[in-house]
Amino acid sequence: MRFIIILLLNFCISFASILSLSDAFQVDSKKYDSSIIIDVKLGQDIYLYANKIKLHINDKDITSFLNFPPSVEENNEKVYFKELNLALPNLLLEHYAKKNLNQIKFEFQGCSKQGLCYNPQIWYLDLTHQNNQFSVSKPYKQIKPKKDFNSQSEEGMIANFLATNNLFWILLSFFGYGILLSLTPCILPMIPILSSLLIAKSEGKNSKKHSSFFLSFIYVFFMSLAYAIAGVIASFLGASVQGILQKPNVLIIFALIFVLFALAMFDVLRFEMPLKFQNFIHKKSDNKKGIIGIAIMGFLSALIVGPCVAAPLAGALIYIANTKDALLGGSALFIMSFGMGIPLLFIGLGLGFLKPGAWMEKIKVFFGFIMLAMAIWILSRIVKTHYILTAFGILGVFFSVFMGIFEKAFDTFTKIKKSILILVLGYSLCLFLGGLFGAKDFLNPLNFSTKQENQTLNYHFINNLDQINQEIKNNQALMLDFTASWCENCKLLDELTFSDQRVIDQVKKYKLIKVDVSQNNSEDIKTMKQFNVFGPPVLIFFENGKEKLKITGFINADDLLKKLKS
Repeated sequence: MRFIIILLLNFCISFASILSLSDAFQVDSKKYDSSIIIDVKLGQDIYLYANKIKLHINDKDITSFLNFPPSVEENNEKVYFKELNLALPNLLLEHYAKKNLNQIKFEFQGCSKQGLCYNPQIWYLDLTHQNNQFSVSKPYKQIKPKKDFNSQSEEGMIANFLATNNLFWILLSFFGYGILLSLTPCILPMIPILSSLLIAKSEGKNSKKHSSFFLSFIYVFFMSLAYAIAGVIASFLGASVQGILQKPNVLIIFALIFVLFALAMFDVLRFEMPLKFQNFIHKKSDNKKGIIGIAIMGFLSALIVGPCVAAPLAGALIYIANTKDALLGGSALFIMSFGMGIPLLFIGLGLGFLKPGAWMEKIKVFFGFIMLAMAIWILSRIVKTHYILTAFGILGVFFSVFMGIFEKAFDTFTKIKKSILILVLGYSLCLFLGGLFGAKDFLNPLNFSTKQENQTLNYHFINNLDQINQEIKNNQALMLDFTASWCENCKLLDELTFSDQRVIDQVKKYKLIKVDVSQNNSEDIKTMKQFNVFGPPVLIFFENGKEKLKITGFINADDLLKKLKS
């Protein structure tokens, strides 16, 4: 636990020098005979971007008519430090101001040299014009936030919500988003990984001395940290960091790691240090052994095993990309990811009550096969489907034998177990034969037909950004489908949503373009950046060259039809 406390303290210290909004920006106004002055005093190490300063009178932009003081260069940007004074001459005010009450809107954005950028700020001043005299109120902030994001899409509305600055509700809402996402396939691949690690860790140990719940917390904490860091990086790069990690070489290495874990479960390999070092560690801190390994697995699993993009995640990324507020956006992503990990914490809580015994050997073997299945599943992103079916079929046969299909059954439990194993063996043989003859359907492995029944939608595969933009201009109705070979939700969209005849009939009026971003090359990154896509699947519908609807993540047929008809 001290490890977590130290880590949290480091976070607190890292952001301890960041000033609050009131300390960073002190806005005031003064009235003189010939002008109105707006004065902004900046806190230590705070600066304003010159190109973000805007001034409006009654919605008329007067920024270009102002005389700005000399600026300085900071990171190739023109900025102002310490103080900014803007004079609004009476002659200018008389031209744009109306009788009685007028409103001045003052916009700016600032950052700290500590590395944090604040939300765009909007201040208002009431300007009165009576008897050829001007008077101005003290600046005040608008309560309702400005919406700079595309509110038509779900992620746009979430980005707007982030801009409210209500930290408590933001974090609470993102925690709720995370719990909802935990009910989707995003988190499922991590369940066998964590269970296997906990089973291996708890073998022969007392659960009180070695808390499974604490290890689950470590796994979830670093899984959340990975999502937050990857999300912040993706928002600045305008591309999917997870996509970069789906390269064949990376996937093969990660699959081999799962194979090594499986061999360890079978006691073929033992990841142990020399005995004298083991004895030293046991004396010093038995319950800390292996925490770093679980933390690393949690971090990597989030990036490689569960690449899942949904509207809350995309909304946070859009917000960070537009405001550069990495602290708030990263915190929201961390809290959301932690909510996604709640089921994993329950797994640790359940395993914490299990007492070691001879039965644990069978459990170890069971999870060893789960590790091998995870390795095959990872390779399915780069290996043809019929080979994957064959591999799963072989694995299922070995699983049935190792779990005791040929053992004698004397009690009811053993008979039920053998019956289940016979069914597993039968299905595994079907997968094996189907794979040998080129089948591609896990649910119907003995269907050897090479024809795909659901190819009624005519897709055009285009990756060139200029060509995509031209297609948007030339077609009255067009749908962009961002996909990738490693994207599980993309496969679900094709298999479940776009195989529905109602959806097929509805989208036939659109020209259908698939944008495959599997390679994550420079052209893919440029295309994703233009359309604010941080990872597939994303569906964008255009009508007459304008975006009508944007959907991030998996959506079922009924929900898609409702959105298209609304």
